[in-house]
Amino acid sequence: MTGAESGGFDDLPPSAKYVYRVLNDEGPLSRKELQGETQLSESTLDDALDTLENCDYLLRTRKSEDLRQVVVKLGTKRRYNPSQK
Repeated sequence: MTGAESGGFDDLPPSAKYVYRVLNDEGPLSRKELQGETQLSESTLDDALDTLENCDYLLRTRKSEDLRQVVVKLGTKRRYNPSQK
């Protein structure tokens, strides 16, 4: 496990925290929509999504009507609650 995987939300890189907050505010988004909302580069967004997924903060699924489209949503296993620090 990397440091982010073994630590908590505060140990995540800033880009991962930003993506998490956008998904928390906006709800499930396609990868393309998420990139438009965050304006992060493709590689930075992919790194943030990989980190969040590896830490069980989000899930990536495919749209049933178009399997080429990836939908990103917050996971149910682990949620960040700033009041639980």
